[in-house]
Amino acid sequence: MAEDAQPIFDFEKEFERARWYRSDLDTGTGWTKRYDKPGEFTLWTKTFPENEFPIVCVYQFRNMPIPYKKNADVIGSHDMEKRKVWDRAFGGLTPLAVYPDGAFTYHVARRMPWPISDRDWILHRAPSKEIEWFGKSALIITWQDVSSTSTFVPPKKYIRASNGGNFMVIMPEDENPETTSRCFGWSSNNFNGWLPNSGIEFLIAKQTVTSFIEFRENIIDGYNKYFKE
Repeated sequence: MAEDAQPIFDFEKEFERARWYRSDLDTGTGWTKRYDKPGEFTLWTKTFPENEFPIVCVYQFRNMPIPYKKNADVIGSHDMEKRKVWDRAFGGLTPLAVYPDGAFTYHVARRMPWPISDRDWILHRAPSKEIEWFGKSALIITWQDVSSTSTFVPPKKYIRASNGGNFMVIMPEDENPETTSRCFGWSSNNFNGWLPNSGIEFLIAKQTVTSFIEFRENIIDGYNKYFKE
């Protein structure tokens, strides 16, 4: 892919998948709660053996002191120079292309615990869209993997992971909806390269919890530094 050729994805398909995972989580069947700090952050995992990306992480950020539309602006920002200041949960953060509709493609990396090598991705972030989410007004942001068609070579050596598509739904919080928000998200990756022979779901959950605890704090920090009016 020339980085200026914008990828095309089926939004309705991604939206329906997001709704399906939310509904499946509500059943509780097969889901393991890996972390729960009430009122702040909860993460669940489930393995779908038949899927190309079998291990799924679903998470929720609660009571973020950011209006929900501003929260989407922070999470979806393509200003990587500023993001490198406030986003300490992820590395790389190299912009590759920005498109007229606000979508962009970028390089991002994640630290992994020893002895596993750090992983990276080339992702396309679609512009946020207004939706109705189980009776609530919300915004949804989706990400898709475009590594297979990108020519970008990062300056640091990583193991290239594969992403099965991410989404984040951002909505007003039940209490103080004008000034606080919550996020419901889904992430699924194949980390490729060397991994232990067992306990992969636990390992991925542990690392995702560590990254996302920091990411929630970073979003609030980024809002206060660059987006708060």
